[in-house]
Amino acid sequence: MRSALLGLVLMAGTARATTSDGAIVTNVACATFSAVYPGAFAVSYCATATVLVANPCINLRKEVTPSVQAAGGTLTFRLWVINCSPYASAFNVSIIDKLPDNVGFNTDMTTGNWANGPGVWTQYESTNGTAWAAGAPPVGQTTPYYLRYILSVLGPAKSAYVQYGVNIL
Repeated sequence: MRSALLGLVLMAGTARATTSDGAIVTNVACATFSAVYPGAFAVSYCATATVLVANPCINLRKEVTPSVQAAGGTLTFRLWVINCSPYASAFNVSIIDKLPDNVGFNTDMTTGNWANGPGVWTQYESTNGTAWAAGAPPVGQTTPYYLRYILSVLGPAKSAYVQYGVNIL
């Protein structure tokens, strides 16, 4: 019991992950002309153009509250997605989360989007992480169990979250 409590205390907090944003494409064009009179010479001019190919930059953040809890208590996990690109929207953002060991699912998802955001969350569940069914697991479902959330669109510099609750067994 002490080792389980110590493990929960050490693992409490926030986890983060981020993808990269954009690539630079450079194009160089050159023109040359030459003259034969009065004396042979050639002159070249080059022009360079660069463009930033903007990609969505997705940052994932996972939080749990409370960070310390006794057996039989409840936990709420919140999964944030942030599009850190100021230029490009992200489409069909998918989050897969495995229920932690020694917990039972207790609440369906709650979501939040930026003001007037068009994104819609869709929830799926799975016993193996490969075959997915629409909806939430039944209350009391224990591990191993996987949750998948898909956000239809996440605009530039916008964020959204999904959260669910569990009971510690």
